[in-house]
Amino acid sequence: RNEEKGSPTPALSSGEESTTSGLGDEGKGSLEEADHGLLKGAYDDLSSKWDETPYRYKIVLSMALSFVVCNMDKVNISIAIIPMAADYGWTPTTAGFIQSAFFYGYLFAQLPGGWLANKFGGQRVLPFGVALWSIATAAVPFVAGDIRWLSLSRLLVGLGEGVSPPAAVDVISRYVPVNERSRATSIVFGGLNMGTVVGLTVAPTLIEGLGWPSVFVGFGVIGVAWCYWFDAVVPTNVEAEAEPVAAAESAENGAEGEKAGAEEPGEDEGIPWGQFVQHTPLRALTYIHFCNNWAVYTILSWLPTFYKDYLSVDLQGAAHLALLPPIAGIAVSVVAAPLADGLVERGVSVTLVRKIMQSVAFLSPAGCMLACIFSEDKQLSTWLLPLGLGLQTFSFAGLYSNHQDIAPKYASILLAITNIFGSIPGVVGVPFTGWLLDHTDSWYLSLFGPTLFFYISGAFVYTKWGSGERMVIRSEKDT
Repeated sequence: RNEEKGSPTPALSSGEESTTSGLGDEGKGSLEEADHGLLKGAYDDLSSKWDETPYRYKIVLSMALSFVVCNMDKVNISIAIIPMAADYGWTPTTAGFIQSAFFYGYLFAQLPGGWLANKFGGQRVLPFGVALWSIATAAVPFVAGDIRWLSLSRLLVGLGEGVSPPAAVDVISRYVPVNERSRATSIVFGGLNMGTVVGLTVAPTLIEGLGWPSVFVGFGVIGVAWCYWFDAVVPTNVEAEAEPVAAAESAENGAEGEKAGAEEPGEDEGIPWGQFVQHTPLRALTYIHFCNNWAVYTILSWLPTFYKDYLSVDLQGAAHLALLPPIAGIAVSVVAAPLADGLVERGVSVTLVRKIMQSVAFLSPAGCMLACIFSEDKQLSTWLLPLGLGLQTFSFAGLYSNHQDIAPKYASILLAITNIFGSIPGVVGVPFTGWLLDHTDSWYLSLFGPTLFFYISGAFVYTKWGSGERMVIRSEKDT
């Protein structure tokens, strides 16, 4: 009768309710166990694949991630310096000197970093550098009120980051064969472009939401987390697992070495500093490293301020425009590195490949920069200048791959030598640009003029004196 009248169904008895509820809990528990099982299976599968991955791929990927963090901590101050200067009343000259403190540490770290990487292996040296620069980055907000302590913290960031390139080059020269080196170098150093993109994307949002101190603390924590991850998943004792290429290269170069009288010094012999200094291609490589870094450091440091002042955009807009060069660089590296390795595999001489890559890296941005200078359209600089700077990424297949060509055994030392001079633009060029801007009030004269000179002269010097041939290293008893 209740059903006929549409009455509600009688409630379940307590026993029935308890049974139904119990079944629901069991079903929910089964689903949670299934999800957990799927996640654990996926994790185990990834772990197994990672364990089976050749060591050179593991270390290249890990170094690339560290280089992402590296440039996040390098570019954060190029954005944060704008509100910091407003808070503390710094002039462009003062801001330039504060930013340049990084490069003093970077400069002094080169030879010690190269020696340590050569002696102990880059895979052991790199985590030390990451930990140092990350802790120093996180300390910036606590010392920013005193320019001396702030400069010291940035100097320590430079020291930590300064050991990273020699460590990376040492690893690549030890474990990556010559026909893969352009790609390996591009992947690792391409992490710098990715770090710039991440840093310039995240920094303005953090600054506007939490204030400029959050950028330094947050990025520093990420670096420390990388150290823990690296220690857990990438072995540093790799004698049994690694795939060194030195033996293969020695066999490949054996006949050629005998003809040329080449001889690798024994383990008990020191580093042949005198022969490095006298080697003309290495001197040419040193000069183009200086030229390359003048453009990278001065523009990286001043580009957000240039966009803010020259195009009258806000902080967020300046940061977004400054993203375009590294994004273009990432796109270019996808083409440049395989192109260079492909040419080497097809029998084109390494020397010719390196010269072609480096010429494109210098002359393309020079042409784009000249077009921006002579054009009356200010908006042209928003896309043509980033395009040119992106094309400078061809240097990953030129300059940055050349040290391993010249002397694989001493690649970290060679990079340290050239990078000492490559660090000078950070020490001199960044504050010099600020000084010129103060006195000329012209971005073309202060930022673009010197850069154009070094682009053009660098292309000429490397084309004439550069080389990808392996250096003949004589034993001390023969010198």
